[in-house]
Parts: sequence; structure tokens; C-alpha cells
Amino acid sequence: MPTGPLDEKEYSRWRAEADHALEGARVQLAAGLHNWACFAAEQSAQLALKGLLHGFGKGAWGHDLVRLGSLAHDAGLIVPADVVDATRRLGRHYVATRYPDAHAEGPPGPHYGEADAREAIRDAEAIVGFVDHAWKSLGV
Repeated sequence: MPTGPLDEKEYSRWRAEADHALEGARVQLAAGLHNWACFAAEQSAQLALKGLLHGFGKGAWGHDLVRLGSLAHDAGLIVPADVVDATRRLGRHYVATRYPDAHAEGPPGPHYGEADAREAIRDAEAIVGFVDHAWKSLGV
């Protein structure tokens, strides 16, 4: 487990934005904007993990969810296999959901469906849940 002073204010700042991004993912799912729902879900997970790491006083730069999960592990946390899998799936949505040249043909939208968005939101919820559990386990 992490040792040293914890920065609850910094954790809370990032964690609140994770909730906003997750709500955005749900709104975009309802609107049929599946690629954007996947991206917002990825952002939610990224913000939550970065908040946890910043709360520990660890540098949390970059956008790779797998790396951020590894940094949480390196900080002394046990990252469950389902959370590691969720970081792998969600991390794929960082670029391909947004850029017209990320796919061999056409814009990103047609490459994503409702099932993709629902899975991305479930994965984000799993990661955010892990972050919340990890933070609470520190007795903060």
C-alpha cells in the first residue's frame, strides 16, 4: 500500500471529473453517439486512475490506461485481473473513437455500436469502483 502523505484534495479534484466524464458517456450512449460514449468512458477511467495516483503523490502523466494501472500496481495496490482487462479494452478507445484517419475507411462513428458503448461504460464503472475502493481502504 502507498505510504507517505495523501493528497485528498487533489484526489477529489480528479475523481469528480471522472464522474462527469462517466455521466457524459451515458448521455452520449442515449443519444446514439457510440464512439463518443466509448471515448468519454475511457476518459472517466483515465481521470479516476490519475486522481488516485496524484492522491498518492505519484506522477500520473500520459494517457495509456494500461500504464496507469501498472503505476497503481507499482504504488503497492493489488489491481484485480478484471480491472487490468478493463484498462486494456478501454485504452483502445483513446484515439480510434475520435480521428477520421484511425480506421482504414470512413469516420469513427460507423465502427462503434451500442454494445461497444455499453461495454466501455461497464469497464469505466469497474475502474472507477476499483479506484474508490483503493482510496477508501487507505482510511481517508
